[in-house]
Amino acid sequence: MTEEFLYRYVSCQTTPEEEQQILEWLRSDPENERLLARIHRRHDLAALSAPLINELYDRDRRRGVGRLVRRWAVAGLSAAAVVLLLLGGHFYRQSRHLERLASRRIALNVPAGQQLRITLSDGTSVWLNAGTRLEYPALFADGERRVHIDGEARFDVRHDADRPFVVETYACDVRVLGTEFDVAADSLRRSFSTALFEGSVEVRNRQTSETVRLRPDQTVRLEGSRLAVGSIENSDDYLWTEGYINFKGHTFREIIDRYRQVYGVEIRLDGVEVPDTRFQWGKIHIQDGVDNAMKVLQHTYPIRYEFDPERRTVIVRNR
Repeated sequence: MTEEFLYRYVSCQTTPEEEQQILEWLRSDPENERLLARIHRRHDLAALSAPLINELYDRDRRRGVGRLVRRWAVAGLSAAAVVLLLLGGHFYRQSRHLERLASRRIALNVPAGQQLRITLSDGTSVWLNAGTRLEYPALFADGERRVHIDGEARFDVRHDADRPFVVETYACDVRVLGTEFDVAADSLRRSFSTALFEGSVEVRNRQTSETVRLRPDQTVRLEGSRLAVGSIENSDDYLWTEGYINFKGHTFREIIDRYRQVYGVEIRLDGVEVPDTRFQWGKIHIQDGVDNAMKVLQHTYPIRYEFDPERRTVIVRNR
């Protein structure tokens, strides 16, 4: 993967097919994520650096500008005035370039069974779970830093008191200044929750304008049209950022529902009857695949299953 190709990617100049190549490349080696983050930082620095942004422009017009400076000097303008005029044109072009970056939207879709970590232009780190879609601007402008997600993401927000960070979902907005938290918002299943690990967040219900403020180790969940505040019961539920599905504290059906979300498969329970008990321990590695995940459940419950990898379907029956 060449740096030129990666620069095209962070500059939003790649096709959907090329973006898929990037995602596969990122999954192949953790070091690739760090390389892409470095490329992203260089790109942002270039966007904020006038000589780099306008290098081609200045090269083409250097002779013309030189003649223009001489004419101004002959006319009696001071050198300081010339400099101010040149800088004014430069900063005008610079501001227009930054406006274009701020208006350019990037959309990332994480494939089933995968996770992705990215760094936004302000230094905020975002972990994206399988099946998650993140939309964000190529460069944050003044005012709010606003992103949109559908799925699950964990944020470590770079503090900036002058530019609050807002995570927008179908149901609620999460507003922060600098903190670490998890947001799960599924527009199809009509579910929303936020868990706070550090700092403080304000969650606003988009339908009712109800607002709650969370403290560390608290959660908020959308129940009907109301926000319900609680406590983080099991921190292992957030180990997906390290590539795990947690079993502890969950029932068979809850785990099956998690499989559906993470692996992007259809799982049909054909008359399955299993005890409605909760696991006391355990977790599995997501990248081992849905077939291995089903075998783990098969060792615990009296079930059998059929997996069709082409249709991405699993049929589960009692043994």
